[in-house]
Formats: sequence, C-alpha cells, structure tokens
Amino acid sequence: MLKISIIEGHHQPISRNTRNGVMWNQDAYVHLGGAYPSKMKIPLDSPSGAYPPGDYELSPDSFRVGQYGDLEVNRFGLKIVPFSLAKTAQPSSAK
Repeated sequence: MLKISIIEGHHQPISRNTRNGVMWNQDAYVHLGGAYPSKMKIPLDSPSGAYPPGDYELSPDSFRVGQYGDLEVNRFGLKIVPFSLAKTAQPSSAK
C-alpha cells in the first residue's frame, strides 16, 4: 500500500489566493520506494480539515473511473486515512 506521511512541524495548512477564493492544502510526503519520500500537497476544504502528523494511505474514495474508463486519482477529492499496520502484514506461506 502507498504510505503517506504528515510530518510534525510541517503539518500546518497553507492558503493560496485564487480568482475563486482561498484554496487550502497541506504538505505531505509520499513513499514511492526510493531512498527518500517525495513531497506532495493534499487539498483541504478548510484549515480545520488538516490532518494531524502521522502515517496515512489513500482512501478508496480518492479514485474514480475517468472519461475513457481508465482509473484516475481524483486530485480535487484526494482523501487519506490512517495507515494500518495490519494491512501491510504479509500473509504467512503455507507449509
């Protein structure tokens, strides 16, 4: 599963003024298998919706089927849920 981390000290929501009003986002770090995680932004509805520091994974609600039937990540509906260690446990091989 794709792991996303919100880091203490880098978890405050950030605002950006646009023609349509204020957009809020939060910095996070996605672990893609390289030596270091990559910085990403998570869109927020409001600053009160900011995620606390911790490890997360993408919610199934973050995906959608695109116009041509392909799987897409909904960039405006990106949601994360707490990372569950139980989900990452590898099943033991049968002997």
